[in-house]
Amino acid sequence: MPGGQMGRRKDDRECSLTDAQAEKFDREASENKTLWCDRPTGLHLMKRKRGSTWRYRYLDETGKPRIVAVGKLKELKPEQAAAIVKKWREDDANPIDDRKQQRQEALSAAQQAERRTLRNYLETFYRRHMEAWKPENAKNTEQRIRNHFSEFLDRDMATLSKQDIRDWQTRIEELGRAYSTLRRTYGDLKTLLNQAVEDEVLDASPLASVKLRSPKMTEQEREDRIEKAKEAERRMLTDDEIRSILAGLEAFAEEIRAERRSSRAHGKSYLPDLDAVNHPHWFIPMTHMALHTGLRPGDLRTLTWDELKIRFGRLRKVTEKSKVALRRANQEPAIVDMKLNSTIQKIMADWWQDQGRPDTGLVFPSPRTGNQLDKHAARKPWKRVKDLAGLGDLDFYCFRHHFISAQLAAGVPMLTVAKMAGHKDVAMIQKHYGHICEQQSDDAVDVVGATITRAAKGAAL
Repeated sequence: MPGGQMGRRKDDRECSLTDAQAEKFDREASENKTLWCDRPTGLHLMKRKRGSTWRYRYLDETGKPRIVAVGKLKELKPEQAAAIVKKWREDDANPIDDRKQQRQEALSAAQQAERRTLRNYLETFYRRHMEAWKPENAKNTEQRIRNHFSEFLDRDMATLSKQDIRDWQTRIEELGRAYSTLRRTYGDLKTLLNQAVEDEVLDASPLASVKLRSPKMTEQEREDRIEKAKEAERRMLTDDEIRSILAGLEAFAEEIRAERRSSRAHGKSYLPDLDAVNHPHWFIPMTHMALHTGLRPGDLRTLTWDELKIRFGRLRKVTEKSKVALRRANQEPAIVDMKLNSTIQKIMADWWQDQGRPDTGLVFPSPRTGNQLDKHAARKPWKRVKDLAGLGDLDFYCFRHHFISAQLAAGVPMLTVAKMAGHKDVAMIQKHYGHICEQQSDDAVDVVGATITRAAKGAAL
């Protein structure tokens, strides 16, 4: 080449047709027209309705002419098509058999890609994996993935990329979703992808190193406010609040009894007389139980008489959260094991009497079905009790916060509190109730100081 110019001379090319010639033919030729190559012989372009296709004409081992498709022009440049033909010649291969194998491999790859779609994996492998979960958690997780990642459902999971997640985060943020929602939902997706690796559906998670963008400062401030609000809820109830709750429960009981008296007096005498029972509604003893034991709402709904030992005044229950962990892996359960104080023992003994002194079954069954109460069943009666008591926006979970906070404030060892609250260690107590422990530490310094002062006074005598 002149002047040292780098490049390939025309005679050095594998294909006699240039890119420009092939593109011009594809653009101008009528359907079924053919453009033959001088080199390699047998290679040619044929114009089809949807574009031109490379084909190769050759003689098989019997001398019979054969034509095999090499590929589409939009996928193969002239040099690439010629290279395929050259390899067939050098390997003395049967082009038809080779193309058949390529199609089978392509089909296999397509089948693998179909198997790896988010939708397919979610509805097969992952749904079976979630059978070990608490049904409600499994249902909510699948629903979050479907709703938040609908554009990924028919994608090959192996092709998900950092840019996909960036675009998704931008879209969700524009909808006004909290950063905590994004973080939780993205965590659901990453957990699914990790399980797909365990199931050998994926070789590796494509999002293993992909993190969400940090929230905007305003969003971060919003998250901080939410966390501070939650911290403010993790406290002891005041004496006035407890008195109001108890008064609200009494007013609620009387309201229900009055309604029943009216019903019985107006043609419904067949209804049970609620003046003859200790507690006219399940919500009343349940609330007392929550206040005295700190049980989670889910543990109250599933509590059985086998776990609540009325005759012995003791509660021993494997927590619902622990049951989920047991289904997932061979882990030690978290057990609430405590003595009932005399007040709650009397209340629950009266309820046991109202229920006919059962030996087994749910402590708080649905009065309509006899089965477990719906998780939202307490909303309406709790709202009514608060209205009757003149209380503000207290969540039913306030009883658990009070149970834990009151013990910490009284100096009960953190591990003891954790065990009674259904935790296997103190990590959750430290994380969520550390502000109470800090106050306890401040008081402890005064206790030490008092011992020194007392000793010093003794020495001066």
